[in-house]
Order: sequence, then structure tokens, then C-alpha cells
Amino acid sequence: MNLKSMNINMSEENRRLLLELKDIILIILTLIDFIFIFIITVYDISYNELRFMALFDLIVCVVLFFNLVYIYRHSNESPGTFIRTHIVDILSIIPFNFIFLRYLAIFRVIRIIKVLQVFQIFKLYNIRHYNFGALKYFVRNRLLKVLGILIVFYIILSSVILFKIDPSFTSLFDSVWYNIVTLTGVGYGDITPLSQPGKIMGMLTIIMGVLFISIFTAAMSALYMEKQEEDTRHAIKLYVNELKNRNKNLQKEIIKLDKDINVLHEKLDDVTQLLDEEIKKNSIDGVNDETRRSTEDGRGRR
Repeated sequence: MNLKSMNINMSEENRRLLLELKDIILIILTLIDFIFIFIITVYDISYNELRFMALFDLIVCVVLFFNLVYIYRHSNESPGTFIRTHIVDILSIIPFNFIFLRYLAIFRVIRIIKVLQVFQIFKLYNIRHYNFGALKYFVRNRLLKVLGILIVFYIILSSVILFKIDPSFTSLFDSVWYNIVTLTGVGYGDITPLSQPGKIMGMLTIIMGVLFISIFTAAMSALYMEKQEEDTRHAIKLYVNELKNRNKNLQKEIIKLDKDINVLHEKLDDVTQLLDEEIKKNSIDGVNDETRRSTEDGRGRR
């Protein structure tokens, strides 16, 4: 029974881990897509870059659509109620960039609605419902493992994006090299992005590098402090056990002393009894001597 409940708990823990990992990946995809929307809105870019960003937006919308379907399947709402309460999410998963790719005039008017995708970030972490319990558990127990997965995921994704949108990256290896040296804060400067979208992606990579390194440093410090706390708890436990052993020994000595005291009391009672008997005997002998002396004095007077 205990083994079965343990397996259920482990399964629930793994499910929670996968859900939190899924949410973080969706956040990264949505943020990158939002940056692309900003680039398309503000800058004049080539048709190839526009097509790549629109295709990326389509992929993100498809992923968010399946995430919305997952949310609906795990909710108790009717279809009509779910649509009314998630109208912003439904609008945010419509790939306007891809639909109106060839009609740039219409595209520039309609694409601003894609800003609504930022609300998906709030959806992912249930900020509307003010529920941070699962996220706190996730950060406390699974931070380092998922941080490594996210770093690899971000390097691969951003490397592909830079290779597609920036002409200074002639190979995928160059973009991977740039992302690694930028994330680690080294920044050799031998390869730098030339286009505006590439520079914005570079700024995002710098910010992500600072965040990753800060989180990793904090996590390592927490692990070190946890090790120290564990050693301290172990030392305290040993000291408490030693005090318990001393207490047991003292209790044994106290019991022994009580027995010795009882023996002494018994011997003292015997001595007291002997003294009383001796005193009584001496008193009787004294009375007999006094009587005999008085008798002898009476005879002498006669």
C-alpha cells in the first residue's frame, strides 16, 4: 500500500514538473513571438525576414491553441462559457501575421491585435487566479534541472532564429557560438548581428544570460547553504544523542545512588535500633545497681 501511494506521488510530481516546464517553454516562445511582432510593427524588414517571423508566429499560435485545448479539457466549463471567459486567449492564437502576409497594407492595420498574445503569459502562470503554489514548489525542488533544459532549448531556438534573420551568421554553428559566448557574458565580438531584428535578439540573449547566471548562482548558493544547514543539523543531532546518552547514564547513577541511600537508611535504622536497645539495657542495669546499693545501705544502718 505504501509503495503504491509512493508511486502515485512520484507520478503526480513528474506530471507537475512537465506542466511547469511546458509553461516556461510557452512563455519563452510567446516572448520571442512578441518581440517579432514589435520588430514587424516598428521596423521595415525584408520579405524573407517577414515570412520567417510570420511562420514562427504560426507555430507559436498552433502551440498556444493546443495549450488552450488542454486547459478546456481540464476545466468544468461549457463551451460557451469557456469561449466567453477566454475570448482574449482565442484572439491571441489567431495567426494574423501568417494570414495577411501578402497583404502588407491590411497587415499593418491588423497585426497590432497580436499584442494580445502577451496575455497568454498571465494565463500560463494563473496570475488571474493568484495561484503560485505549484510554481513555488517547482522553483524550490526542480530549478537546476529545468534551468539546464531551458538553456539548451533557448540556445537551439535563438540560434536557428539568428541564422534565419541575420546575414552576419553564415552557418548555424556561428549563431550557436554567438549565443553561448553572449549568454556566458564573455562576448568576444568576432561575430555580431547586423540587422535590427538580430540586434534585438542579441539584447534578449544578453538579458537571458544575466538571468540564467543569476539564477544559477543563487541556486548554487542555496545548495551550499543547504549543505551547511544539513551538516549543522547532523552535528546538533549527534550532540542531542550524546546528551541523551549522558542523561541515561546519569539516570542509572541516580538509581544506583537511590539504592545505596536506601541501604544506608536500612543500616542506620539497624544502628538506631541497636543503640536504643543498648540504652534501654544500660538504663535497666543502672536502676538495678541503684536498687542494690540502696538495699545494702539499709542493711548497714541496722
